[in-house]
Amino acid sequence: MDTRTPRLLDLFCGAGGAGEGYRRAGFDVTGVDIKPQPRNPHRFIQADALDYLAVHAREFDAIHASPPCQAYSTLRAMHPTRTYPELIEPVRELLLRAGRPFVIENVPGSPLRSASDLFGGHGVMLCGSMFGLGVQRGYLRRHRLFETTFPICQLRCRHRGMAVGVYGHGGQTRKHRMLYRAEAAMAMDIYWMTRDEMCQAVPPAYTEFIGGYLLRHLRGR
Repeated sequence: MDTRTPRLLDLFCGAGGAGEGYRRAGFDVTGVDIKPQPRNPHRFIQADALDYLAVHAREFDAIHASPPCQAYSTLRAMHPTRTYPELIEPVRELLLRAGRPFVIENVPGSPLRSASDLFGGHGVMLCGSMFGLGVQRGYLRRHRLFETTFPICQLRCRHRGMAVGVYGHGGQTRKHRMLYRAEAAMAMDIYWMTRDEMCQAVPPAYTEFIGGYLLRHLRGR
């Protein structure tokens, strides 16, 4: 049995939320982002994600990609005149060509595929409530879709009490509260980022869960 630590490439890594989950699951993580990421706690390479993927994909055992979500987000309606990159299709094409197990993450409404419409593919939606993330009397409302090339179990949401979120600039309605930095860090289990970085981050609990399935897949179990 191969006992070395498997290498995972974290594309569009930002400040390293997704990468931290994979590290906790047992991966050696290398993050790639086009912008400097001084607070990313993992090995980091500043580069265009698509260019790096095209050249270096086969150096890794598995790949995670979180292409920009603005083109698919419901919040796009707030800025109808802006245009945003739509990178899921070109990322998927390069990942399939690389022949490595992969995960693509994005928001609900994005064109990610699942077992129902991609032969041999799989998909899952995760929410903070599935992992007990949140603050007192509030669960983290942060649904994210994950397209995977390996089987993974779909958990159930456990929405209890007020929904809390990490985006925008803070504030509260009757049923939903946007958190400021200290509470946001607690809710997401991310303590090394600025709040703006957390707004774009994947909670590590999500990818630690996925990483467990990915490790079993790589080990043939």
